[in-house]
Amino acid sequence: MTETTAPALAAASSPALSEALSPAISAELSLELIITCADGLEAPLQTELTSFGIASDIKSTGRLTVTGTLRDLYTICLWSRVASRVLMLIKRRNINAEYDVAEQLYGLAKSVNWTEQFNLEQTFAIRLSVDKRVAVNQQFAMLRIKDAIADTFNEVYDSRPNVDSKHPDFAIFATVNDKQAELYLDLSGTSLHRRGYRVAMTEAPLKENLAAALLYSAGWHKKNDAGDAPFYNALVDPMCGSGTFIIEALLMHCDYAVGIDKAANQFGFYQWQHHDETLWQQMIDDAQTRFREGLAIANEQPDTLPLILGFDADSGAIIATEKNLIAAGLQDLLPLLDIETRALDQLSSVLKPLVDDGRLSNPLIITNPPYGERLGDEEMIKPLYQAIGLILQDSFAGSGIDPMLGILASHVEQVDILPIKEPKTLRCHNGAITVYFRYGKLIAGQTGNLVSRFEKREIEVEDGQDFINRLQKNLAKLKKLAKKDNVSNVRVYDADLPDFKVAIDLYGDYAHVQEYAPPKTIPPETAKKRFNLALMGIREVFDINREQIFIKTRARQSGNDQYSKQNTTEKRGKFHVAREDGAYFYVNFTDYLDTGLFIDHRNMRARIKDNSRNKSVLNLFAYTCTASVHAALAGAKKVTSVDLSQNYLDWGKQNFVLNGLDVSHNKYQFVAADIFEWIKENTEQFDIIFIDPPTFSNSKKFQGTFDVQRDHAAIINRAMNRLTADGVLYFSNNFTRFELDEQLIERYDIVDITQKTIGFDFNIKKPIHQSFEIRHRQSL
Repeated sequence: MTETTAPALAAASSPALSEALSPAISAELSLELIITCADGLEAPLQTELTSFGIASDIKSTGRLTVTGTLRDLYTICLWSRVASRVLMLIKRRNINAEYDVAEQLYGLAKSVNWTEQFNLEQTFAIRLSVDKRVAVNQQFAMLRIKDAIADTFNEVYDSRPNVDSKHPDFAIFATVNDKQAELYLDLSGTSLHRRGYRVAMTEAPLKENLAAALLYSAGWHKKNDAGDAPFYNALVDPMCGSGTFIIEALLMHCDYAVGIDKAANQFGFYQWQHHDETLWQQMIDDAQTRFREGLAIANEQPDTLPLILGFDADSGAIIATEKNLIAAGLQDLLPLLDIETRALDQLSSVLKPLVDDGRLSNPLIITNPPYGERLGDEEMIKPLYQAIGLILQDSFAGSGIDPMLGILASHVEQVDILPIKEPKTLRCHNGAITVYFRYGKLIAGQTGNLVSRFEKREIEVEDGQDFINRLQKNLAKLKKLAKKDNVSNVRVYDADLPDFKVAIDLYGDYAHVQEYAPPKTIPPETAKKRFNLALMGIREVFDINREQIFIKTRARQSGNDQYSKQNTTEKRGKFHVAREDGAYFYVNFTDYLDTGLFIDHRNMRARIKDNSRNKSVLNLFAYTCTASVHAALAGAKKVTSVDLSQNYLDWGKQNFVLNGLDVSHNKYQFVAADIFEWIKENTEQFDIIFIDPPTFSNSKKFQGTFDVQRDHAAIINRAMNRLTADGVLYFSNNFTRFELDEQLIERYDIVDITQKTIGFDFNIKKPIHQSFEIRHRQSL
């Protein structure tokens, strides 16, 4: 095919015939259309067109072809939420890129009788898209097309229409690649993606046509099997921003034709000689009626409206959402919607009751998290996406419901961490930003852990039977206690037998095994053999593979070595997630001697959590901020974490984000500083102070050395100056021979709470730590 003239013009070969066309005949014109969309939205646009009963083919990136009628054209312009423009083919011709392309474009344009398209009084403009493989000056090529149109009119009327690049009556769109050139008439005029309801903005807002496309991808437009009710019974957007997903979903549900916003004067076909005003007005009237009826049904029969939940930690975003809902004509539905200022960490508390009462039996959970704008740190993005997955798994655990989950991200690696089965990924653009939409059914959360799943069985390991028997005996006892207290991170063995000097800690589905360095009297070969027997026994008892076991040697440490990296390779070990008392924490089994979560302080963290609501909390020697996370989740009004190590504080921030806590909020402070200097200079008062210092430290960042026995009185006295009159300071340390300074006992009200903070999995007769509750003496 060397040259094609659009079949749409076949019935209008002369002005006289064109003027005589009746509306009925015009409505049956066969139009060869190109429907354009943003790159990546081809599939959702095709889904949308199919829902209109319009067949289409994906031609190339951002372009679908449709052979349809005037009604199809009007339907797309009036109803499409995804399309950008509707272009009607005027003519195409093969070209040879080795010759003068601009002159070939002139020849193509000159072969069209433009006087049949518009008249002298009407203005026009040229837009040209040139393939990068074609060597031609774009501006000059556009000028040659304009010259061809002007020459056509001059030959007939000895005059030519004017060019109006901003508001033309006719927009002519030309494309050229290395094989073919095409001329189109832009019948849509303005870009179809623009909506009229965006009156309030938030940072990095979601484009309306992108939101609609993603809703189509996730199936929001579907009906149930009977075809009389929505497929989904709820939509949840936990980070709704200015409400774009919510508004587009509601407009779709209430049968709103988005083109009504532009129906007054913005479409490009208004001046076109084949425009059927009668048919167009009928379709506008029908669309307005459908929306009024859809809105009335939703308002008068609330049970027909899917449950709509929109949350955001930013109150300004919620205000913007409500303003945009009103601007979209949905103000009557506002009382039926749940649009609240609510942080991600509160999501589960909202969803669980709705899951239990059946209101979330088939929800679509869709959101556009901040790509780092509000978090301000790329290291916080992965924990955020992981937090969304964990919180949702927790919300639907045991319900038998697998909700549809759809989430946007700026890098595909961010959504790779989401627990989605058979995931689908759509690469698209939100404005200038390339984004990835990952969607699919949520994978149900795992039930149980190594402790809860343990069952005693016959296991025979030569020379290791004593170890096997002791480990199974311990587990039989600990399983009951762990279930009672809902604990999944426990110490199950601690050098109980002299020949097997290891400590075994379980973190969910992982075993962390620490070998105590053997005395010099034990030959290395013997120690190695016993250790290997212990590892074999652990695998057999727990029925786990090697990837679930992590091994370390715990020698006597000097200085701050317990916090130093053990893995000297550049690649950092993988973070795993441990759960404790409703909170999630990153643990690292490879890089450091300690994992980032001290199991023996489990009860202390619970005590802090139970007392933190509406309190100001200070965590000194905060390490990975686990106690701070519990305080924040409990509703502390402010949490300040201070540690000498920025690395550990960054780890702590990730723990916050992993729990859906917004680290950009000023109520959460992370301070890298010398504890003594910071507490001396800071004058703020705190209701709760937690101090859990190392036994000894000679860090290069620390001025001098820190010895907990020698220096605890000084640090406690300084901290008590920062404690409110009715506040409480919790002090804990792991120095086995620790003795509290007598002057402290005389000065403050002190209660030894060691017995209450030692967990059921540790030897209460040989406490692993000592802990105290310290208060100001109250004057009589």
